[in-house]
Amino acid sequence: MHLFGFEKMKPLLIVACLATVFSCNEKPTAQQAKQRNLLENFAFSMDTLMVDTGAELIDFGIPFIGAASADGRYYHILNYKSPKLQRIHLDSLKLINSYFFEKEGPNSPGLTFSFQPLGEGRFFFPSFRQPAIIHQSGEIVRSWDLKMEKIIDGFPVESASVTNRIVFNSSLDQLYSLPLNYETKEYYLAVLDSLGERKRMVALPEFQKANQFTIHIGGGDGGGLKIELPFLQHLNGKVLISCTVGNGIYIYNPILDCLVYRKFPLTLVPLEKTGVVKNRVHSPEEFEEEIKKLATQISYWNFIWDEKSGLYFRFASRVLSHKTESADAELEIFLMAFSEELELIGETSVEDLSSLPKGGFFKGGKLWSYVNVADELGFAVMDFSYQ
Repeated sequence: MHLFGFEKMKPLLIVACLATVFSCNEKPTAQQAKQRNLLENFAFSMDTLMVDTGAELIDFGIPFIGAASADGRYYHILNYKSPKLQRIHLDSLKLINSYFFEKEGPNSPGLTFSFQPLGEGRFFFPSFRQPAIIHQSGEIVRSWDLKMEKIIDGFPVESASVTNRIVFNSSLDQLYSLPLNYETKEYYLAVLDSLGERKRMVALPEFQKANQFTIHIGGGDGGGLKIELPFLQHLNGKVLISCTVGNGIYIYNPILDCLVYRKFPLTLVPLEKTGVVKNRVHSPEEFEEEIKKLATQISYWNFIWDEKSGLYFRFASRVLSHKTESADAELEIFLMAFSEELELIGETSVEDLSSLPKGGFFKGGKLWSYVNVADELGFAVMDFSYQ
């Protein structure tokens, strides 16, 4: 684990950060050792629940943009083309409301491919340059006019990337994002205060290894591009920064203003991508071939917090055989469990699961994910058993 210090950090905060780091190196207690693999006897059952959408249609186009409310009562779907927001009541499994926003104009969310439900009919939209909170009535209730050049001053990142993966922490009134240098593909964590001004900017060097698996097609900056995906999440009071390239994550504690990097001692799941791919190709066929090669490597996905158990879960996957005209792709899927302090407490290979849960969230201790059943919306509900 590495500790990254921030300028002008108070001594008390430094001590607190060091305590966080050193706690990861402590020897496990007898109880911890006994429960080293919580998922050793993992099993699951699954039901598919269909949603009554009435006369409304669900747009399953790419990208499908959905998010559950923090209390697990509602699921929202954003059609960014309209833009329209549809609300599903998860207890009754009915579409109960549709809300329309301005496509252009002072109350428009702008071009956006994600959003956060904040409760009380408010939604955070991470629009470029001016992120905003918009009420379901269609009116902007708050916005941030970000001064991009001022935010990146002194750091080798692109001003246009300041809102990359941006999320809002309503408890502390802060914004977090992942600005980057387009040329070197170096990522940074930006912490912005309530006014949208820079509080912190720190490099994330452990994700540089992801560049080894970038695939370009065409010359110069044009053509297609395949990259390893970064994730930025605000969960349970912590900010988690992860990447598909490997199991290591950055954990930012916004109370202590402290950032640490942590890798996990997995034994069943490959630790990270290895091998070599061509970073530059010159034909669609060659591009497809390199993507297939990369798909056989492990990919780690985002974290999912379960309030009921007080645990984080994370999936990883790799392709065993590619899709053909007569057969679907075969995946090997892994599941990991972490304590509330983000200590690894379990890992397993998940058999009898043919695809990754999409947009997963926990409700009542069960993992919900949306499914498209003949262009009708449903939810696959997984009930975990691991005791």
